[in-house]
Amino acid sequence: MLKLKVKKVVMFKHGVSYYILGGNLKGSGKFELEFKTDEMNDILKSLFVLDTSQKGYISSISFDAALETSQLLSQISLNVPDDDSFSSVLTQIKGAKINFTIGTAKKMSGTVMGIEYREKFIKEEKIEEPLLITLNENNTISKIPFSEISSFEILNEDLQKDLKFFLDTVIAGKKKDTKYIVINCESGGQDEVKRSIVVSYLQESPIWKTTYRLIMSKKQALEKKCLLSGWCIVENVTNMDWEEIELSLVAGMPVSFKYDFYHPIFIQRPVITPPKVLSAKPIEIEEGMEMEEYDKYKMEATYEIKEAEAAPPAPMAMATAGAKKSRKAAIGGGFGAMADEALLDKVRTQTSVQTKDLGELFEYNISKPVSLKRKHSALVPIVSEEIIAKKILLYNKNENDKNPNACLEITNNTNLTLERGPVTIIYDNNLAGEAIIPFLNKTDTRLLNYAIEQAVLIDHEQKSESKRVHKISFSGHYCYEYYYTNLTTTYKIKNKTDEVKELYLDHPKQSGYKILESPEEPEETPNYWRFKLNIEPKDAVSFTIKEQRENSSSYYLWNWTKEDIFKRVEFYIKQKFINEKLETQLMEIAELIGKVNDLKNKKENLINEKDQMENEQQRIRDNISVLGQTSQENVLKEKYVKKLTDQENKFEKISSEIKAMDKELESLNETISKKMDKLRVS
Repeated sequence: MLKLKVKKVVMFKHGVSYYILGGNLKGSGKFELEFKTDEMNDILKSLFVLDTSQKGYISSISFDAALETSQLLSQISLNVPDDDSFSSVLTQIKGAKINFTIGTAKKMSGTVMGIEYREKFIKEEKIEEPLLITLNENNTISKIPFSEISSFEILNEDLQKDLKFFLDTVIAGKKKDTKYIVINCESGGQDEVKRSIVVSYLQESPIWKTTYRLIMSKKQALEKKCLLSGWCIVENVTNMDWEEIELSLVAGMPVSFKYDFYHPIFIQRPVITPPKVLSAKPIEIEEGMEMEEYDKYKMEATYEIKEAEAAPPAPMAMATAGAKKSRKAAIGGGFGAMADEALLDKVRTQTSVQTKDLGELFEYNISKPVSLKRKHSALVPIVSEEIIAKKILLYNKNENDKNPNACLEITNNTNLTLERGPVTIIYDNNLAGEAIIPFLNKTDTRLLNYAIEQAVLIDHEQKSESKRVHKISFSGHYCYEYYYTNLTTTYKIKNKTDEVKELYLDHPKQSGYKILESPEEPEETPNYWRFKLNIEPKDAVSFTIKEQRENSSSYYLWNWTKEDIFKRVEFYIKQKFINEKLETQLMEIAELIGKVNDLKNKKENLINEKDQMENEQQRIRDNISVLGQTSQENVLKEKYVKKLTDQENKFEKISSEIKAMDKELESLNETISKKMDKLRVS
């Protein structure tokens, strides 16, 4: 069986790799590939084979079925047990023609008829000796002791295949998670021609990962640059060695999926995990800042960073001398003895990468051949460039309430798109911290936070103040009064170091607020206003930002009384929010609303009087019903009837007055509504 060699591997970021293999042969032959069972779906979905010679061809591609070994063996006529295999095979091929050898030289042929046993004594021990019964070519039957037969050949081709299939399947079954694909190549009748076979397929693989190092000296810090060294971790999880292959690494997310060709399909049920409860964490008592004197931040202040001031971030500056020495030793002597240019040239010689922009994807082509043993991993260099970088501090009260982050502001001025990955930052031959480089297109600038600057303290306080109404409007029978809310945020910044600190202050944007006043013009990010400040050594400053938002209060005009409108009109005239025409309209509406309220009060009084009359009438009826037929009771009846008649007349009169009031109210409300619709602020 011929083997293929890996020629090229393209590794993607979404968990698959594209493999290109090659092999040569003359005449007809077979190439074998070995995979795990759970890899077969991707292989069968993507496998492509080509005979590039145009002389031969691929006749078929065979592969192990997705059946257990016992199921495969049940389909053939032979079964070779672990014990007495020789005699067992002969027993199972009754009627088959065989060639066999007696001793070392004598050749015989015959047809297997069966096996019989005869008793035999060896050193007074009784045993049963098997005898092979054969029908010979001259039609004679022979009995041949098994002990004399040294070998035999099965002449039946079907039995030969069954026996070979049985043995191959048993061997394959020993490797339970292994499946084989066999590529059958035919010569096309030109056996002398050397042909090349190319095979490609997709296979699930670990994603390739990027890791970076940012190395900055004091000199580079002044020049606002540093050395970027990028590496890629690749893993060969296949069963084949990679010997000087072409390696490409593709960033991006092309569509990819699994399609089960190979196994029964079961519905996947979701797995629900219980929530995790975080334990309480320790807290630190904050340092008091109320005793400090804070000067207002000055816009015109400018600073020049001197070489002596360019030092490691606060966590490093505060370490003991012994700790510094041990860290330098851990780096192995560091890079201090080598000039920045020499270090860059030395690292560049290790890196040779060609890149290709593929639209949605981005590809790193490793120019030098890569060799990697199977089941091994390797770090492959992908970038070594000097990039634009400067040290800054970044404060965001939502991230860290009291201290800013120590950051590097880097710009990708390389010719590469940088994939996301962790970065180790080395400053002045010392470990400064670690960060994550996000996905960076060419010319992109990002901030990498690698430490907390504990020697710079920041406190903040916020005050809100609502201003007087500054305008009004009318719409849909509503009056809207507009006023400003001013928000004042003061940041108190204390620099306890001996260095000038460049501080980026990220102030959160708030819905509807605009910056009214600040000592510096900010840059804008999606969620923050970013102010760039310089803080002198041992200095304490306050930085105040004033913001403003316009709010409004709405009032339903129908809920106002005549007196409410008069008061509002008086205020609006005083503030010059309305003109004489609008004043007249509002006063007319106020008078009409006054009439409506008066009518409503009168109507309510009449309704109450009517209710009292109904109660009195019911009381009179109840009294009449209990009176008898005596003369005295008849006189009292007449008195009650007269009173009831008088009340009934008055009741009808009140009902008529209420109806008239309802009509008048309806007319007044319609008039008021029309007048409200005409309200406009000039």
